[in-house]
Amino acid sequence: MSLLAMVILCLALIYVPFRLAKGFTMPQRMIIVMIVAIKVTIFMLVHQHRVDTTGHPIVLDQSVDAKRYYDFGLTFINRRVSDITVEDIVYERGASSHLGYFVVNLIAFKVCPEYPMLFLRLAKLLLFHIGLGMLVNTWRMATGSRTAPFIAYFVLGAVFYQFSYFGFRNLKDTLILALFMMIMAVADRSIGSDRPDQTISLRRTILNWCFIASLIWIISTMRFYLALAIVCAFGVHTLTSKGLKLTHRILFATVIAIGFASIMQTEGMTVVEQKGGAEAVVGSASNVYGLFKILVRPLPWQHAIPTLGVPHTFYLLLLPVALWAFFVGFAQNFNWKLFLVGGLALILGAFMEDYEPRKRFIMYPIFVGWIVLATKRRAEVVDPLLATDQPFDPNAYFADQRNVVT
Repeated sequence: MSLLAMVILCLALIYVPFRLAKGFTMPQRMIIVMIVAIKVTIFMLVHQHRVDTTGHPIVLDQSVDAKRYYDFGLTFINRRVSDITVEDIVYERGASSHLGYFVVNLIAFKVCPEYPMLFLRLAKLLLFHIGLGMLVNTWRMATGSRTAPFIAYFVLGAVFYQFSYFGFRNLKDTLILALFMMIMAVADRSIGSDRPDQTISLRRTILNWCFIASLIWIISTMRFYLALAIVCAFGVHTLTSKGLKLTHRILFATVIAIGFASIMQTEGMTVVEQKGGAEAVVGSASNVYGLFKILVRPLPWQHAIPTLGVPHTFYLLLLPVALWAFFVGFAQNFNWKLFLVGGLALILGAFMEDYEPRKRFIMYPIFVGWIVLATKRRAEVVDPLLATDQPFDPNAYFADQRNVVT
């Protein structure tokens, strides 16, 4: 069963990104496949090297979370899924909050018991490229261009994607980033001034928001405050957007209110309240320099993991370009994504005493999206009789118009 699961997953890693890139040229689609294939090869080689040299498929040093997740999966490896209860998961996890990634680990151990960690790493890679593929397709349809979205794919999928960190040291941020890119792609096709489908039906809108709500709920089981920030950003968008139909506005407001009320009752909200709740978030707004540091720190040469200083340098170079792109398209960028960036910065400033750059990873596709949309070219209708170096002939012009009418 394990070998079959690995074969299916590897085939999906090649086919799905290629399929999602159907709007791009064939050379671009092949480059996308090469990017994914190189990552798969690196993951497999490094994974096997770790097993051969250390006897463990995980990193056994200060990365204590890796061992917790791995030991959790081993606990249930010989138990049938039907016999596992939520209470069992809570007991083994040691708390009732943020069970999401423990469940993901459990699924990997059940689907591929012989190679659970390799399966998990490749499964998260697949989800990452599904989210990225959905997002760049949204940008391609919004801009009417292939070039800028393709470059964005390369930037997010290769420049900012940190192989060793995402695949072997950090565990859940790849998954969170992948789910967020899916949310971002579907939301931008449904709301906002840059949505490609201006005539989206109410039925499709409801389905889209059910999908978004499901992803937000999954995120809330892994990083609660991020899910809360997304819901609040959608809520502010609903109140401030001028282009929403009344029926859609009522629908959004209802869904957001239900979602907000639901997550307020979770264990994650209890944790937030213990750290100061809304009062702490409001208090962080007065620390302008602190919010600035949330967006830029650390300095590349001060990075806790030196190899990550390289993509972080590219990120710092990206920031001023993203700021320029934001103001270039201010009207279309003044939406839920801006509110999310602001809200997340406030939350990180309020609660994160041990702040790490990975907590802002979801800002990367937002900033890149601003730059891509700044390249949008609005088609200009040019009269062919005026687009010439010859003198304008009124008689010829109006004669041509009469022929068109008749």
